[in-house]
Amino acid sequence: MVSTAVSFDALGSALRGLAELASDENAVDADIYLGWEDQPEDFDAMAAALLQVITAHPLPQVRRLTTTVAGRGGAVMHHHFTFRPSGTQITEDRLIRGLHPYIAQRMQLERLHKFDLTRLPSSDEEVYLFQCVARENPADERLVAFAQVRDLTELREQDGRLVALPTTEDAIAACLDSIRRAQSRRPSKTRFNTNRIVVYVWPPSELTRAEMEMLAGRVRPTTAGAGLEEILFIARQRDRRTGELTKIGVRITFDATGGAALTVGEPPVEPVEPLDDYRLKVLRASSRNTVYPYELTGLLGDFVEHDLDGHHALVPVDRPKGRNSAAIVAGVVTTPTARHSQGVTRVVLLGDPTKSLGALSEPECRRVISALDLAERMRVPLEWWALSAGARISMTSGTENMDWVAAALKRIVEFTQAGGEINIVVAGINVGAQPYWNAEATMLMHTRGVLVMTPDSAMVLTGKQSLDFSGGVSAEDNFGIGGYDRVMGPNGQAQYWAPNLTAARDVLMSHYDHTYVAPGEEAPRRASTTDPVERDISTFPHDVPGSAFATVGEIFSAEANPERKKPFDIRTVMRALSDQDHPVLERWAGMADAETAVVQDVHLGGIPVCLLGIESRPVPRRGFPPTDGPDTYTAGTLFPRSSKKAARAINAASGNRPLVVLANLSGFDGSPESMRKLQLEYGAEIGRAIVNFRGPIVFCVISRYHGGAFVVFSKALNPNMTVLALEGSYASVLGGAPAAAVVFSADVNARTAADPRVRDLEARAAAATGTERAALTAERDELRSSVRAEKLGEVATEFDRVHNIRRAVEVGSVDAVIRAAELRPRIIDAIESRLR
Repeated sequence: MVSTAVSFDALGSALRGLAELASDENAVDADIYLGWEDQPEDFDAMAAALLQVITAHPLPQVRRLTTTVAGRGGAVMHHHFTFRPSGTQITEDRLIRGLHPYIAQRMQLERLHKFDLTRLPSSDEEVYLFQCVARENPADERLVAFAQVRDLTELREQDGRLVALPTTEDAIAACLDSIRRAQSRRPSKTRFNTNRIVVYVWPPSELTRAEMEMLAGRVRPTTAGAGLEEILFIARQRDRRTGELTKIGVRITFDATGGAALTVGEPPVEPVEPLDDYRLKVLRASSRNTVYPYELTGLLGDFVEHDLDGHHALVPVDRPKGRNSAAIVAGVVTTPTARHSQGVTRVVLLGDPTKSLGALSEPECRRVISALDLAERMRVPLEWWALSAGARISMTSGTENMDWVAAALKRIVEFTQAGGEINIVVAGINVGAQPYWNAEATMLMHTRGVLVMTPDSAMVLTGKQSLDFSGGVSAEDNFGIGGYDRVMGPNGQAQYWAPNLTAARDVLMSHYDHTYVAPGEEAPRRASTTDPVERDISTFPHDVPGSAFATVGEIFSAEANPERKKPFDIRTVMRALSDQDHPVLERWAGMADAETAVVQDVHLGGIPVCLLGIESRPVPRRGFPPTDGPDTYTAGTLFPRSSKKAARAINAASGNRPLVVLANLSGFDGSPESMRKLQLEYGAEIGRAIVNFRGPIVFCVISRYHGGAFVVFSKALNPNMTVLALEGSYASVLGGAPAAAVVFSADVNARTAADPRVRDLEARAAAATGTERAALTAERDELRSSVRAEKLGEVATEFDRVHNIRRAVEVGSVDAVIRAAELRPRIIDAIESRLR
């Protein structure tokens, strides 16, 4: 190895000296470091000038000559050019231009030999950034950043738990910064989406797999928007058995759905392949912030693609991915689970953004109709990953496309009214026809399916650009018109939110865990559980700030809550009741003005159940409440939107799984605001839903139960309803206090007038004259007011004493009164008795 540092003008002399030095030795490698005042701007011109000087000085014994040209004054980047003998002449090793050969070897630069590489400026001298262009496909461009880590100091907690690897994370951050700077110089539609980072780690690593996962979790959020395909760490790790240092490759790979995977093994040696037609479609979809449909199929399970036959029926097809002719891909997917080893089977539709952004015409609508026919024959749900720009608009087709959209809509209505289930993930921007299909499938009172949205999805009838052009009212973007956060979540039309499509898949699988009915079976399968049926929920903690109760048992205690009027958190009671070894899935969690109804899918004794609870503490209102409505949503009260939520939940569970209602319910809110917002209509929908419900219903009064809510949840509406009540709870047409004030006001007035204190003061006032009489009259009025309040309390207490929960049992309104310790076993027993 020979090295020297000279100016460009002295390069010839240095080469002559190198030739003399190498003449009597074996072949040598040489490094020459150059200062070059008037160096060319262009790298090719710089390489040509160097080659001209080098070829003028034969170097027969030099195996490799690397010239490192110092950057211009203040420049971070230096320029590396490597020349090697090739036959009778010397040529540049173009692949590793920009890197010293030793660094290129460590970074496995030879894996990029199918690309032309151009060194780009970077923000850090330790980062080597290259633009790579595939020789076979010039449209395939990407950025690759190389860095080295020489310090692997670990930041750990006192217990030894790894917190961070600061130097490694800083190296990744520097690479990302360089990539983002290069990306920012290009139009957003032409930015690279297959970028890579390669980091060579010098010190040996002792990290475990779990610690690598933790590090990947810290790095992953920082990569957003960088268009990364892979981060590769090349490191050395000591074999725990032999003590020998071996090379390892730690790869973090990113997929089109936003997910990431960590793999640990030997460093990869296979070449990085240029993009093929399929991968270009994936990237074209990604550039529009969407996902190519075939990239989702592996996420969903075992996918068998279907397409139309000559009779317009969906049949299996065996063809390479990406050969679809329509803007919708159809198929059948099966996902094995612990409860369904043969798989949870669904018919699947996926929108294709690379075909006119999923525009709809006859081919797409025929596939929708045929998919619904197939799901109906197979008796399985239809799962729809919806992405569409609406009905196709072109010079060759027009209103016939709208007729086809209507034909598909009709089939959706028929399918859902017959009990079919359509579950939708909004996988991008849905415009026009697609949102109407989504609404018909998941948003009406009779529908069972769910709709999941992500931060990158929206449903709009008219896109922002069209609204702006026509003079309509729009928002800053399509997400402001129909995204989850401001519109679809608060209005309840989107039932679940997920951070990305992978998480949306998880939401659907959790939904199927509670609702999926295998073909040929009648109900969702019962799960195994280790949570005892007879478990007493009383000791379950009620950890709510500001609450008077420490445990659930205190809520139902005669000592801690004798009149059952103190507020408590219904979700805590619901969680105490449900199986502790099964997760809870809350539906419509983001629905605004509906917080007094809580809908959860849970398991009770392993049985999938829809659990409906009535919030039992005041809920603050958002924004400025109208003057004709309440300032807060009061505890134990159903308001219009919470009534709508409850009715939709009951309908969705009908014919599928049991319904359990935990009721602390004083009735419906009757304010002018609520009446204006369709309180009567949505309250009536609850009654209709109970009448039509197919399956067991267990209604449990846990505190108070009064008013019109008694009617819409009465056991007289459905013979499959069991009504239980906890000891100390109250059930009546009206609560004692309002009954005394309104219905029995005459009795209260009579008792007030007959009170000796009032009569005595009246007699004294009647006998007095002048100022004394005026004073006694004022005192009498004040006394009468306080005595009337006492009598109101007396009458209310008498009313509650008469209309206690025992009387409701005697007249048949309630089936049994139970202790709080019996709540879980009695509810499970009631469900099982109805299922037998």
